[in-house]
Amino acid sequence: SEAEPWRFIETLRACSGLVRVLPEIDRLFGVPQPVEYHPEVDTGAHTLLVLRRACELSAAATVRFAALLHDLGKGATPADQWPQHRGHEQRGIAVVEGLCARLRVPNAYRELAVLTARHHGQVHRALELRPGTLLELLQRADALRRPERFEELLAACEADFRGRPGYEHRPYPEADYLRDMRSAAAGVDTAGLAALEAATRAGLLKVRRLEAIAALRAGRAKSAETPPRPGSGSRS
Repeated sequence: SEAEPWRFIETLRACSGLVRVLPEIDRLFGVPQPVEYHPEVDTGAHTLLVLRRACELSAAATVRFAALLHDLGKGATPADQWPQHRGHEQRGIAVVEGLCARLRVPNAYRELAVLTARHHGQVHRALELRPGTLLELLQRADALRRPERFEELLAACEADFRGRPGYEHRPYPEADYLRDMRSAAAGVDTAGLAALEAATRAGLLKVRRLEAIAALRAGRAKSAETPPRPGSGSRS
């Protein structure tokens, strides 16, 4: 929660303390990533850039902690698979859980860090996801019941996107897109559902939410395909 928390990591690493205190973070340094997506290449360098961007986006220490831990799965990628890191999101869950258990990290920090490690790849691909996958993501993130934490997840993911040289000020439409999808799912008409048996109610509610997400997604796609009218647009 300090102004420049990445200095703590840099100082620990400089005095060979990071490997003792946070070996999961220390392990990321020297692990390469594909240069076409990560100009900084080194996963440890990327992690500190993400932490810096998280500090710009949020004052919440939970968001910064999640940003710091989001790529721990890359430290577990076999070296013969570098610079690719397929499946690192799933691998990272156990690493995050282990770190949090060892340091007795509070639940709010652990939960957001696990969510970010597990779902940051899906959040980055939000514009490509089908309605069913979008709803599943919202449900797994508990976005409908806990919108504030969902906002924290989006902030951590945006920090990940921006934590690369040249990406600091690029647009990140995925965040607003997922906010809109969440609003569509949360705003479905539940009239008449209360009287139904629980399983039937849950099934019908899911169908209505899928329909709401699909309708919004289809509307967005149609708008994107519609050519601008003559004389519209910016003049710069």
